[in-house]
Amino acid sequence: MYLLAHAMIGLLIGIVLAAIAGDRRVIALATLGAVLPDVIDKPLGHIILAGTLGYGRIYFHGLTILFLVIIAGLIVYRYRRRIGLFAVAAGMASHQFFDGMWRHPVEWFWPLLGPLPQHGYSEDYFWESILRELAQPSEWLFFLLIAGLFAYIYRRELAAALTRLGNPSLRLALVAALGLVALAALAVGGQLLL
Repeated sequence: MYLLAHAMIGLLIGIVLAAIAGDRRVIALATLGAVLPDVIDKPLGHIILAGTLGYGRIYFHGLTILFLVIIAGLIVYRYRRRIGLFAVAAGMASHQFFDGMWRHPVEWFWPLLGPLPQHGYSEDYFWESILRELAQPSEWLFFLLIAGLFAYIYRRELAAALTRLGNPSLRLALVAALGLVALAALAVGGQLLL
């Protein structure tokens, strides 16, 4: 599954957890947890460990790290009464579920079933996969949905930040710059589709 699809699922999990806990901060933490396995494992496996493993579903795609985060979450909850790490763990669990990690038992149960197997991906696989993601219309749709939901959920904080800028023309310039960045990103995505 693609990165922003995972982020969207984490965002939805975070919204549910925020409604239960009454704390909007868990939305961002669940979203972070949902993308954390790819953000850590893909560069680690395809760039840093390319000569040995060459695989992007390693440590954070397994149950070992997930259980360590859950245990840390239990400790933090016991002493601080905060569920932030549980939100991260819920996002990580959703990532593993939607990646179908049960079909890769050696990686999922690492290190219990032995060492991680070596995979034979090309040296350019990491960058090729980034370009494939940018070329997916669904990823652009998820980006817009995530940005819209975060803007709606955190609208008061965004309004306060814009007010602190003070100068109305500076605020307008910032909004225009963000719009141009979004248009440029859409143009790049459109070029990759051709």
